[in-house]
Amino acid sequence: MLAPFISIPAVERLTATRRLSLRPPAAADARSFRDLLTDPANRRFDAGGPAASERLEHWRALWTRDGLGPWAVALKDQPSLGAIGFGGLSRGRICGAPALLLEFHFLSDHWGRGYAAEMATAALALAFDSLHATSVHALLAPGNTAARKTLERVGLRLTGSVADCPGEAASLLYEINAGQYAALPQQPPEATPFGA
Repeated sequence: MLAPFISIPAVERLTATRRLSLRPPAAADARSFRDLLTDPANRRFDAGGPAASERLEHWRALWTRDGLGPWAVALKDQPSLGAIGFGGLSRGRICGAPALLLEFHFLSDHWGRGYAAEMATAALALAFDSLHATSVHALLAPGNTAARKTLERVGLRLTGSVADCPGEAASLLYEINAGQYAALPQQPPEATPFGA
């Protein structure tokens, strides 16, 4: 968690990992985001909420307000595909307390290749190495086994559940603190084939 009244410093707007380019989402990403939200495989885990355009605009506003928010994720070796997913860090609240939240959403054609873990690893490095966060949290639909495995592979641990969406099952609450992050191996986690 970050101190509630300390503003997050502006982070480098363009970031890259070994295979991914990570950047703030743009209006041009609306089609990729709409495709992601209408993908039947992804819809199983979406608790509803704002329409695609509103959600994307919210993420863009987070970048303007906080200098931080979910990235649009693209493949470095295939930039013409555009965004294949979205994810990263944002400020939020869990049970009323300020929290730094990690999330990721990828088109199902790109599941099982380790992209979510690669992006999440970059987000954790940003949180702990640059922003000096004390902890990072993630909220997740209980049935999303693949995302649970991804969170666990990058070091987050299940700590409880939160009833955050009325009428839906409680979300699982995952967390990693600075000490746990510092103890992680320095090599990136291997991809787990989807469904494994």
